[in-house]
Amino acid sequence: MQPISEIALGQIEIYSIIFLRVSGIIFTMPFFGSENVPRMVRIGLSLVLTMVIVPTLDVSGVVLPDNLPMYVVMLFKELLVGLILGFIAQLIFNGIQFAGDLVGFQMGLRIGNIIDPMSEEQVSEIGTLQNMLAVLIYLSLFWDHFLFKALAGSFHVIPIGGVHLEQPLALELVRMSAEVFIIALKLGAPLLAALFLADVAMGFIARTAPQINVFIIGFPVKVGVGMLLLGISLPFFVYVFTKLVQGMENNILIALRYL
Repeated sequence: MQPISEIALGQIEIYSIIFLRVSGIIFTMPFFGSENVPRMVRIGLSLVLTMVIVPTLDVSGVVLPDNLPMYVVMLFKELLVGLILGFIAQLIFNGIQFAGDLVGFQMGLRIGNIIDPMSEEQVSEIGTLQNMLAVLIYLSLFWDHFLFKALAGSFHVIPIGGVHLEQPLALELVRMSAEVFIIALKLGAPLLAALFLADVAMGFIARTAPQINVFIIGFPVKVGVGMLLLGISLPFFVYVFTKLVQGMENNILIALRYL
């Protein structure tokens, strides 16, 4: 019969392993992973989710390492699982931010960039607006629940201590990261094309009517055209974002297959 102290220590070790996987996704997933959410809130949410998930798991058969280095390796692998799941979900919002930055640059709003508290980098107002809109849609349709379900289901697909990092996983993560540029082109292409045509029109005006200063009228025209098209393209944005979230769900399932 094991001493009570050894049983308690084993339970703490198991709770720590589960907590690291949970905190990995909480600190990287959309909205909750933002720097706008205090770290203590994220840590508290991770603890609450850990307490909720543990009773649903059968931890009686979990084999813990006998030495500290192997236990640290196990902790790192569990943390990596959560980080990968959150990273995949965040890629969509990175693509949306990038699309908005491209459109804002083409509209001439580069000089009015603001600091994004999440990435601590300069971003355009258009990118921030589209990103905030995507987060609102994401939360209003409860798509964040899928990540919590995927997190809880990951303990059944990948048991505690059963993480095996395979080479196909790295290739899939590279492919998913490259989709950021595809997402940016899908969302930004219509507006970029329209703004390019506005530049061409300004060029024709400059050639046919040299007395008109296109540098003065060009900026408000491009901003007005861009804002008008942003409003018109909102239904298209919601449709594309819905398809992107569905693709994100498939990517998470693919990642779980290779972990």
